[in-house]
Amino acid sequence: MTAVAWPSQQSLAIALAELADNARDFPGIGPMPGDRPIRLILAPTRARYDSLTRGRLPLWSEGAAFPDAATIVLLTVRPSDRPTVALRHELAHLALRWHVQRYVPLWFEEGYAAVAAQEWDRLDALQLNWQLARGVQMSLDDIDRALRGNRGDAEAGYALATTAVLLLQRWGGERGLTPLMANLPTAESFDAALRTTYHITEGDFELRWQKDVGSRYGWLSWMAAMGFFWLAIGTLLVALVLMRRKRDRRKRAALEEETAGDPDGSQLLDELEITE
Repeated sequence: MTAVAWPSQQSLAIALAELADNARDFPGIGPMPGDRPIRLILAPTRARYDSLTRGRLPLWSEGAAFPDAATIVLLTVRPSDRPTVALRHELAHLALRWHVQRYVPLWFEEGYAAVAAQEWDRLDALQLNWQLARGVQMSLDDIDRALRGNRGDAEAGYALATTAVLLLQRWGGERGLTPLMANLPTAESFDAALRTTYHITEGDFELRWQKDVGSRYGWLSWMAAMGFFWLAIGTLLVALVLMRRKRDRRKRAALEEETAGDPDGSQLLDELEITE
């Protein structure tokens, strides 16, 4: 691993390079090939990132992998925002492309990278996705289009792509994605690899994936997520009411103590008149 960085981020570059050198356990693949050098470039500004990627990526992009050039570019304008996760995601792109030796569907490529980087927080958005809750079904082609769209569409696309790859991983049982990864390099197409591994076509997989997503993120999931939201709001309101009552009791006790030595309240009235 060779890291390229501007002076202010040299320490970060060294840390990420060491992490990349020790990258292991890519699902179904294992470690990165030890005989392939990789170049990591840290871009400290958006302008520098766009220049390095030749302006070919959307404005929300913060990482890019170029398998043919064995190069990864990371936007590190905010280096505290989990750069290790972003690096793992891009390394997964290299590992997948070098293993398969050809292009695979975009939804699988991005879903695989998300699973390899354990980006489980991407799935949180699906729990409150109104379209999924009311039964709107997206196809795998829809995911590919979403991944090329604006930030909001892309976030949903990444999450759905992750669910698709996780389904394939569950079908592999204890071996996970290993059977599929073993067949991908020699199969004529991704569809052929699915047929050999799971004995289904890509169209069959799409239908089963849609059903799986509907069962996991349909009405029940949406209502449960919203229920948790309103439960949190209700708990906060109850806490505020109890605090208000406790404060009122303290004020009432203080007022009673103050008026205990002045039964007719004349002293209190005098004080009120002064403050007014």
